Amino acid sequence: MLEALPVIITVIFSFVVKNVFGSTGDRSQMFYSCVKDCVEKNCSDSAQDFQLSLPLRLMQWTCSDECKYMCMWPTVNWFVEAEIGVQQFYGKWPFIRVLGIQEPAAALFSVLNLVGHVLMLRKFRKEVNPNAPFYVITHIFCLICCHAWFWSTLFHIRDVRLTEIMDYLGAFSMVSFSVYHFIIRLTTLRRYSSLYSLCSGIAIGFYFIYHSYTTFFVKMDYGYNMLINIAFGAINILGWSIWCLKFYKQRPYVKQCATFIALVAFTTLFEVLDFPPLFWVFDAHALWHLSTAPLAILWYKFLIDDCRYLEGLKMDLEKLA
Repeated sequence: MLEALPVIITVIFSFVVKNVFGSTGDRSQMFYSCVKDCVEKNCSDSAQDFQLSLPLRLMQWTCSDECKYMCMWPTVNWFVEAEIGVQQFYGKWPFIRVLGIQEPAAALFSVLNLVGHVLMLRKFRKEVNPNAPFYVITHIFCLICCHAWFWSTLFHIRDVRLTEIMDYLGAFSMVSFSVYHFIIRLTTLRRYSSLYSLCSGIAIGFYFIYHSYTTFFVKMDYGYNMLINIAFGAINILGWSIWCLKFYKQRPYVKQCATFIALVAFTTLFEVLDFPPLFWVFDAHALWHLSTAPLAILWYKFLIDDCRYLEGLKMDLEKLA
């Protein structure tokens, strides 16, 4: 569940970008004039100059979108020649499209994260008894993560209103479920553990619905959503960190959880050290997606060992009962 930390960092940077009304690139006079001329020439009802290819039509690229894309590159060249440096356009770095895909590297690496969860769940199913504690919870966790990475993929393929909202909802679902997982992990095999699980699940579930509806469908409040993600993530990270410190020596497998925390913190440097895309494809955000893909392996290995430990503990308690 600590995988939610990179998601939080991504959400933070995304919201900061969205709160900026435009970027240096799209505010430049050269870009504005180019787009205006292109739209007037090619995007009127009578204009026949632009014939969008099938991939572009499938990705919902419009004539005006194509004008913006075509005008972006001469503007980028002008910024570079003027030694100003590469600038962002509408909150995004300039990327070369591949088959209509807006950010090909980030989309591909999002798929890698999704595949990582699927493969590791198969390993989990082979090595963990279905009657072990958290067997079902791990399956739900995988489903939520796959859903989030699916929408992350679509968002990087094409940034439109629907994919943007679903990407943010997917991120928040991972963060909120991670808090739920931590709460029930603390209370498992204890008296009234089922009651704790039910109450915490209902509370977090209702808040997820309330937050999603008010933030994304009543009013797009990016700042509020950012704060909530930070709060949930802080609870999650702090909780698991304390838990690792408490059981680090008694349970050797806990080292995997601690290592995961450290690696997650390290990978967030890709988000902090933001830079223009290499070869107009690989930016810091895409490399962050690439770096998080292997982390699923470490986390599921921890879950496998933790479930085995809880299964043994459960059997011991049943013998004593």
